[in-house]
Amino acid sequence: MSAPILLIPIAIEWALLITTLAPVAFTHRFGSRPRLGLVVWFGSLLSAGIATLIALAVAIWSYFDTVAALESNEFGGTKWLATLAVSFGPWVVLLLSAVSLVLVQTRLEPLVVAAREVQPAISQAKKPLMNFMGIEVFSIDLPFAYAVAGRNQILLSTQLQNHLTSDEFEAVLWHELGHIRGRHFSLKRLARLVRLMSPGLAASTALVSEVERLCEIAADRFALEHKEAPALLGARAAFKDSSF
Repeated sequence: MSAPILLIPIAIEWALLITTLAPVAFTHRFGSRPRLGLVVWFGSLLSAGIATLIALAVAIWSYFDTVAALESNEFGGTKWLATLAVSFGPWVVLLLSAVSLVLVQTRLEPLVVAAREVQPAISQAKKPLMNFMGIEVFSIDLPFAYAVAGRNQILLSTQLQNHLTSDEFEAVLWHELGHIRGRHFSLKRLARLVRLMSPGLAASTALVSEVERLCEIAADRFALEHKEAPALLGARAAFKDSSF
């Protein structure tokens, strides 16, 4: 069975179509259904990535078909052209792989180093505050309003605690718990990783901003299932520039 060469342009066309149209078709949509929006965004870009891998796999398959054809002398008078192509093929693939690995390492290394330097400082600065629905809540002394949810913890600034009513404060906790329950921390990291791997694509840049927006909408909806809207709106009005 020979390689289905026709799949290469089809797969590449699909990848180009998705990465071109996604920022236009999906941006600022799904406000009423944020979870569906997250599925659509990640699903569409995943399909583009799979299409790219299919094109690469078929190209490699075709390369080995060419090798087999050369061995059976199917090319006749044009054998020298095929031989030249087959000879350079592995080196081109090796070069592209090496360049890709270097680019990945170059982009990820600064983030890893920064995380290693910041994490100990945060761990020393945070203080246990309470337990909220099975999630540890920590306080950190910062001169501005700040709230963030990690994988299994919530971090709140003292400024935020001092300037919210009890209802508003609880609404913030439910909002951050919504981030944890929705695994938004991992989704945001994945979106940023996609942008790092493909910085030139408008789709990857749009993915980050849309994931941030949809995660906030989803967390607000979760909070509104447990607190009245005025409490959440009051917190947002009091801290328009905060991170929660």
